[in-house]
Amino acid sequence: MKYAIQYLAIVPCILVLSCSPVLSYPGVYIPSQPVQSQTAARSQPRAPELKALKNGHYKVKKPWKLRLNKRTWHIPAGYKSNGITAPSKLKKSMGDGPDHPETWAAVFHDWLFTQPGISRAKADQLFYDLLIAYGVPQTKAHLMYSGVSAYSATKAIR
Repeated sequence: MKYAIQYLAIVPCILVLSCSPVLSYPGVYIPSQPVQSQTAARSQPRAPELKALKNGHYKVKKPWKLRLNKRTWHIPAGYKSNGITAPSKLKKSMGDGPDHPETWAAVFHDWLFTQPGISRAKADQLFYDLLIAYGVPQTKAHLMYSGVSAYSATKAIR
């Protein structure tokens, strides 16, 4: 219960003030500024074809080949994700939907957790890089990155 109250205090800070508290938990580092994107602005990655499911989740309709940070990722058709993890009213304001780059990055972020050797920190960094590559404004990308990084920190201490 003590930890639940601490987590509730972090969420408004991240969502409202766009701050990133540095927590001192082993193996977890949340930078006060976003990780610098390695993605060149010259070409935007291909968008996935997503199907919105009745439960609010998404399904990748066709195999999604994504080039990011000089690496090619292959997300298979049929992969299911909850997309942006937030209350439904907040999700809509963040860009939730099968045709929104914020959702594409969230689906990719969730898929990364299924890949061996990808840490939460690396997945969070790639999430930010993909948001920037898709043209999401830097301020919004930083806010979303801060949110997922804070959530990752809470997972690390459980």
